Amino acid sequence: MVNTECMNDPAFDTASDTIVGEDYSDARLPGGQWRRQEYVGCTFHDADLSGLETEAVTFTDCDFTGADLTGSTHSGAAFRNCTFEYTQLRNSTFRNSTFLGSVFRDCRMRPMTFDEVDFSLTSLGGVDLRKADLSGCRLREANLVEADLRESLLVGADLSGVRAGGLRLDGADLTGARVDAMLWVSASLRGAKIDFGQALAYAGAQGLEVVQG
Repeated sequence: MVNTECMNDPAFDTASDTIVGEDYSDARLPGGQWRRQEYVGCTFHDADLSGLETEAVTFTDCDFTGADLTGSTHSGAAFRNCTFEYTQLRNSTFRNSTFLGSVFRDCRMRPMTFDEVDFSLTSLGGVDLRKADLSGCRLREANLVEADLRESLLVGADLSGVRAGGLRLDGADLTGARVDAMLWVSASLRGAKIDFGQALAYAGAQGLEVVQG
């Protein structure tokens, strides 16, 4: 177990350091301010990171199982190939950040704020993101199987290549989003809002022929 006292210092800034393989399990680091660190293969099992503020911090192959990130704020952060299982993420904010290749399982994720977030190749199977605002986010080739995005905002989002079996998009706003044909036939879309071009694509995916009257 590493000494975490310095990480509670508001001035904690190790811009030149890459931290590899450290174990922060059960660490108590609420309200920390981390800037420009890089963590590789680190473990944050059951760590208290509530209220954490990060800026330009990179996490690669890190494990946040059971961690508490409630009320945390992340700007320009990268969570690459990380694991979030039973993680508390309520009231957290992510801006200009990426979760490329990360996995989410059984996490508490409502409510959350996303601004220009990249979920490409991220596994979000079964997550509950009802009423989430994912406008402008990238979800290319993400796993959304059995995810609940009812009444969510996906305006201008990139949903290209997503796995959508059992995805619930009832009441969602998909206007301007990039959507493949597979989503139109795999997801539940009752009451969803789509634009005219998407309506034509939906009809084509369902084997319908649209004719002008």
